[in-house]
Amino acid sequence: MLCGFKFCRLILYGCPYWLGLARITVPVTAATLTPTLIIFTAGQKMNLTCTTSASNPQANITWYKSSVDITSQSTFSTQREGGLTRTISSLHGRVVKEDNGKQLYCSASNTPNKTITSIVQTLNVMYVPEIISSPGNPYNVREEETATLVCRVTDANPSINISWRWYKADRPETILHNGPTYTIANITRGRSGSYSCTASNTVGTSEPATVNMNVQYKPKVISTPSSPYIVREGETATLMCMVTDANPNTDITWRWIKTNSPNTVLHNGPNYTIPNIQRGRSGTYNCKARNAVGSSEVVTIDVDVKYKPEVRSNTSSPYIVREGDTVMLACRVTEANPNTGITWKWLKTDSPNSVLHTGSYYTILKIQRGRSGLYSCTASNSVGTSDPATVYLDVQYEPSIEEGNVKIVNENERVVLTRGISSNPLSNVYWYDGEHLLKSEFSVSTTSFNIEKAKCTDTKNYTLIASNALRWNVTSLVELIVNCRPISDMSNISLWVSDGVSLAFSTNIIAFPKPRYALMFENGMKINGIGDSMAVNSVNNFTLYFYKTTVNQINYGTFYLHINNTFGATTVYVNVLPQRKPSIPLISEASCNVRSAQIQWRSSFNGGDIQTFIALAIIAQQEVSRSELLCDKGESKIHVTQLQNLQPSTKYAFYIVAQNKHGNTSSEIIECKTFDDETSNQTPVIAGSTLGSLGLVALILVTMFVLHKRYRCIIKIEKRTRGKDSPKPEKASHYTTITQPENTERKTYEQLQRDQNIEKQLPVNARKNENRVTSSITPLHDQPSVGTKREYSEYTNTLFTE
Repeated sequence: MLCGFKFCRLILYGCPYWLGLARITVPVTAATLTPTLIIFTAGQKMNLTCTTSASNPQANITWYKSSVDITSQSTFSTQREGGLTRTISSLHGRVVKEDNGKQLYCSASNTPNKTITSIVQTLNVMYVPEIISSPGNPYNVREEETATLVCRVTDANPSINISWRWYKADRPETILHNGPTYTIANITRGRSGSYSCTASNTVGTSEPATVNMNVQYKPKVISTPSSPYIVREGETATLMCMVTDANPNTDITWRWIKTNSPNTVLHNGPNYTIPNIQRGRSGTYNCKARNAVGSSEVVTIDVDVKYKPEVRSNTSSPYIVREGDTVMLACRVTEANPNTGITWKWLKTDSPNSVLHTGSYYTILKIQRGRSGLYSCTASNSVGTSDPATVYLDVQYEPSIEEGNVKIVNENERVVLTRGISSNPLSNVYWYDGEHLLKSEFSVSTTSFNIEKAKCTDTKNYTLIASNALRWNVTSLVELIVNCRPISDMSNISLWVSDGVSLAFSTNIIAFPKPRYALMFENGMKINGIGDSMAVNSVNNFTLYFYKTTVNQINYGTFYLHINNTFGATTVYVNVLPQRKPSIPLISEASCNVRSAQIQWRSSFNGGDIQTFIALAIIAQQEVSRSELLCDKGESKIHVTQLQNLQPSTKYAFYIVAQNKHGNTSSEIIECKTFDDETSNQTPVIAGSTLGSLGLVALILVTMFVLHKRYRCIIKIEKRTRGKDSPKPEKASHYTTITQPENTERKTYEQLQRDQNIEKQLPVNARKNENRVTSSITPLHDQPSVGTKREYSEYTNTLFTE
């Protein structure tokens, strides 16, 4: 189309048309459906296109499937060509089996009463076969007959070249047949079950059709009681015939006969009862069962009537008695023919040739454990001897634990502590270290406790407890001593002291045998003026005490405490250091509110003396607030305090002062700004600032006076432990119970109070000087034992290092 100012020239079918501003209509002339061959598989998605010729206005496309409008399943688009519009519609939908043979076409229209229709295509939808099976379910067939199973196709596309597959439902992987008819000749009961067939074409495989085949067969029977059936004269004999397998298992009929009278039917039920049986009824009896298929094989029972005695024990078995009791075993005749002239015999089964007694009652006075065993009695008449009646006699007695010698081993050796346990019933045993359960065993006659590598700490009395139903908690001590080198509860001691004060410290060691010790200078010279003593706490536990009444300059330095015995040695380093002013505290956080601030810091080393803290707030080097005096919680501990009476919206600097009697140190400065207070009066802030400026010098002087003033804090100092304490045992022992953590250095905070144990060991003149520092360590002199054996006859719960 060519357009000018007011006219357009339209070329239509080769002829020009001049158009004014008004629109003209160009009718749609064709609707083309592609592809032209429409073949699908059921469930497949269609993708068909309907395209119109160019027209004006654009054409509307409608889709039909056998006259049903399916346009809703389509989408469309347009193309502009020379001023006209071509419409393209795509049909997307899944086909189903029922669409097979339906006609599909599209129509287009852009003018009233005129519609252009595409070529009509027939849908070819292919689908898997649909099948049915016969005969109906269930399919009943008799054993050894021929079974015929049939499958047929009811619908399929394509319906040619069908392949078949028969299988049993419980074994689908095994193909039984490949045709529509499956025949099983001479079928057996094991072939019962569900059989399935499938049919396949080029599209796929059908759903299986199933036949439940029920193979029926005649009964199989067994008899009870077993043959021969021994019965006493006068009793009631019951013979039973039971069906173990049959199909069908309903409407069963029975038939009992005696083999010497085969034409006489005795009974027509499964159970044949003969009351008051007599000896003449002995013989062979037959039974058989019948169902709709046929009769079972015959089963037989041989009935044997006996007359010899039958005896029974009046005592239940096992007969449980305690050692030392009097025992009476009794037997009586329950059946015998004749019942006169009965003779008795009691035997112990492990000595069958020794007759113990010839009466019906057998009495054993003050029975002992060796008489336990199985006892039997028999009764005899002229016919024979009865079966024995047995009683198991169980003589029970309380536990006793085998005594053993002290076990002495060297360190790192493997130890096996063994004890025999005599008891009936067998005992449950428990090995204890104090209150700690080490091992338990149940119903044993021998017990052992193993230590793979003996340590010095294994020297102790282990408690062995045995219990049975007669007595609980029979106890024995199993003693183990481990030869070992000395082990100290610490390897390095630091003591911070001042001139003129006294010094006292102690240390615990474990060793066996008893160690020697010496405290000396690095050059091996012995130290004069230091008293020492050794306390023997237990067989392998010792405490060494050292004290000096006055410390002076020559006493500062490192000393060596040497401890040894036959199996080795250890050295403890003792560092005597002068006290000093505290290390700088580490301020970590300042958190401002409107009129207060929270200050947080971490304490440093106190210099060997008690330290205290003060927090201060300043503006332009002028103190405006300070905290109360704060006591030290310990080294590297977090401390927190509040500073009050601050002004809103003001920036403050904060720092911490630490002091002891040797001086003071200050932390770094940290800043924060207080929050605004919209309701506060600003005049006091300005006035306060002015007063602070005027009083700066006076406040600094007051601060320095307070910082140099001596304060006393009540501080509880406890000796630091290295591991969990062992619980105190129930029973006393003269050995040491310990754990063995890594070597650690004793910190100064642990030395600020006197140890009462050290106090007891110091001489009277050494106790008078109250200005001394005490501690604990481990040293080496030969010293007389302090205390008697009774004083150290308990376990010592101490922590040691190697």
